Amino acid sequence: MARKKPDWEKARALFEAGKSYREIEKETFIDASNIAKKAKKEDWQKDFLPALIKDTVRVTRDFTTLSTTQRDVVTTEVNKQLEGLQFYETEARKVAKVAVKILKSEPSIIGAKTAMATLKEGMIVEGLVPFYPNSTTINNTNAQQTNPNPINFSIDPFEAAKEYQRYVDGK
Repeated sequence: MARKKPDWEKARALFEAGKSYREIEKETFIDASNIAKKAKKEDWQKDFLPALIKDTVRVTRDFTTLSTTQRDVVTTEVNKQLEGLQFYETEARKVAKVAVKILKSEPSIIGAKTAMATLKEGMIVEGLVPFYPNSTTINNTNAQQTNPNPINFSIDPFEAAKEYQRYVDGK
């Protein structure tokens, strides 16, 4: 009888669900030390799934209390939103790639600013950073804020680039 191939996907899912190496070993028949090595090497996130499991239970419980018509409305709206998210994720990646490609072919300060704004928006669309920051830092000071070497950016990108270079060179 041939040996069964290790189910690393299941091992990872169990690890992310908060199971110990020994518990995972019992379910997958993969040696606990090998699981520990792979988890560290691939940077698996322990206890990643319990919050998702808890949320899914709560939402499923609430969903089952709805009438058939309400369920249909919820299902339709969820599908629309998921379709929209998938579209924006795909398109945001395309736009970010174009912005970086343009910046590489025609480097400029305005191009860099535009590319950074595009990448930032793409990260928000992808869900990599929150749309709204978690906290706001307010610097409320009465001290005079002066910069001994202010930069005077003009509308002209070439003049702005020259001004920036003078600032970098310390002139």
